[in-house]
Amino acid sequence: MQYINLATIFTFSAALVYLLASLLLFFRRKDGERSRVILSCIIMFSVISYTTRFINLINGEVPQLIVSVPMLVVAIFMVISYIMYPIEVISPGWLNFRRILKLYSPCLFILVTYKISLWANIKYTPYNTLLDMVSHIGNFDVLFRFTLAFLIFMPILFIFFIPYTRRYNNTDYVWIRKYVFTLSLNTLAYILVLTFENPIIRSLYYYVSVGCSLYIAYMELFVRLIRKPVVTETVIQKEEEPSAPCTESFTKVKNTILIDRLNAYMENTFAWRDPDLSLNTLAQALCTNRTTLNQVIQDNGYESYTAYINHLRIKDFLNQIKAKQPVNFQDAFFDAGYRSRATALRNFRLITGMTPSEYFQKDQQ
Repeated sequence: MQYINLATIFTFSAALVYLLASLLLFFRRKDGERSRVILSCIIMFSVISYTTRFINLINGEVPQLIVSVPMLVVAIFMVISYIMYPIEVISPGWLNFRRILKLYSPCLFILVTYKISLWANIKYTPYNTLLDMVSHIGNFDVLFRFTLAFLIFMPILFIFFIPYTRRYNNTDYVWIRKYVFTLSLNTLAYILVLTFENPIIRSLYYYVSVGCSLYIAYMELFVRLIRKPVVTETVIQKEEEPSAPCTESFTKVKNTILIDRLNAYMENTFAWRDPDLSLNTLAQALCTNRTTLNQVIQDNGYESYTAYINHLRIKDFLNQIKAKQPVNFQDAFFDAGYRSRATALRNFRLITGMTPSEYFQKDQQ
């Protein structure tokens, strides 16, 4: 009974800590762009898990650990979720719906295999630990579960092979190594729980799990440097304001200087490749305000800021294809700053009047 009371208190505390960490990351998402939203959602999974466990303990249900296929699939799902966060950190905007589905596809494949095996009348004998299964390693149900336990570690290795479609210097290898070590420690602790039926190890795992998640949130909020593209001092030097009231001629000169600074900034930083670039952040980087910058962009022949950025991205896309840098059109669109293939194609057709295939076929004639 005392163990149940302690487990209930810890489970409630863990759920509360996870919830606060998730909310803190979400409300400070503007500083970290999509990476903090992704990490907030991942930690929210733990909130749901601990809340469910807390409700069961209140109702007097003592959870019994059984090494089952669904439980191992959930573990793989969580590890895959935790690698989505560093992917967004290292290569902002690379993740899209199609790639997220690919990342989670192993879980779907495992579940389908599991269902087929059940349909084939394969019996899954319940075991409390992996050690209990060793003597039956020749059975399909045991070998299948051992394979899944091994696969829990595999997604972690993918962090070192994240494709760098854009380099924002949002982190360094020290941060990556710390993240990999923390996630590996959490995963190893979970494997130990599966291996040994020991209340002390199980209790320590909960502390390790909460500690690792909090440390990852701490690194995101206070350790990882989020560097925004900057221009050199010679480019962003603010022009001296006249002592007399601005005249129309001075306004024209000022706007000319601003558009020159804008063009120089874009050439030096390739800022349009940032899918989260906005008029506000661009105006801040140029030491002006969004109203003035938007007016200057319109004065130079663009309907709006969005039209201006789309022209730069389509131009970048064309240059990449002509230089044969990316493998295909879709990668080139992502490299140019688009998150959605449909959005990229719509803007390409709007600007060029044709599809990419039609455009390059005409160009070859």
